Amino acid sequence: MKLFHESEGITRRQFFKGAGMLTMAAVISGVFAKFGFDVFAASDDYIAKRAAGLYTLDESMAIRKSHENPEVIQIYQDFLSPGKLECVSPKAHHLLHTKYGQDIPGFIAELKNPHYVHEAEPAANEEASAEEPAA
Repeated sequence: MKLFHESEGITRRQFFKGAGMLTMAAVISGVFAKFGFDVFAASDDYIAKRAAGLYTLDESMAIRKSHENPEVIQIYQDFLSPGKLECVSPKAHHLLHTKYGQDIPGFIAELKNPHYVHEAEPAANEEASAEEPAA
């Protein structure tokens, strides 16, 4: 006498239960997928509108490019590269690049020193001696 009889395959009831579970899972995942697509579509729409608004604001500005700004040009001519307009001067590179962490106190001390000359900048007497021909 067998107490537990294992049948071959699955019964019709088991088949319908499994099919119902798969259908429910498909419907639920479809609802969540639709919600996800709607969220992404809304965010894409927002990003496109925001970009269009920024471009519209930019077009209405009198000065649109920093290298055409008279104040920036004046700062470069008077301070960052005296006498000429050189945007990649060592002084501009040193002062306009960000410092982080332990570099900040030393940088502040350099800026407070009135006689500070950046290492990459030649001193005035070195320029004069370099221009004179050797005798």
